[in-house]
Amino acid sequence: MSVPSIPPPQQPQPPPVWQAPPPGRPPAGSLPGNPGLVFGILSIFCGLLGFVPLLGVVTSVLGVLAGIMGLNRARAAGNQAGTVTSVIGLVLSACAVLLWIIWMLFLGGVLAILGSLVGGAAMMK
Repeated sequence: MSVPSIPPPQQPQPPPVWQAPPPGRPPAGSLPGNPGLVFGILSIFCGLLGFVPLLGVVTSVLGVLAGIMGLNRARAAGNQAGTVTSVIGLVLSACAVLLWIIWMLFLGGVLAILGSLVGGAAMMK
């Protein structure tokens, strides 16, 4: 009768090593243009629709900055989806900034006219 052989103890397996994603596809949730797009949408909703005007000014300026940074990163990485979202965010934010400038000039003109009317009426008395 033969003695059954006992298999040697197995070595524990090392943990798996991190691998880069395949080329041409960005990792999930890492689109560089997303902050610019988010700030652009926030600037439209908060500022231009009148919900929170001061927040609209801040988010529109942040949207322009984040859109430019995201566009540069997306182009450097060859990320087409990031480039598209960066451009959309940049356009929305730039439109919001331009509309804020137009609104402030209009408001300043109205206040100047009202000030001259009130000042003129006070001088006539």
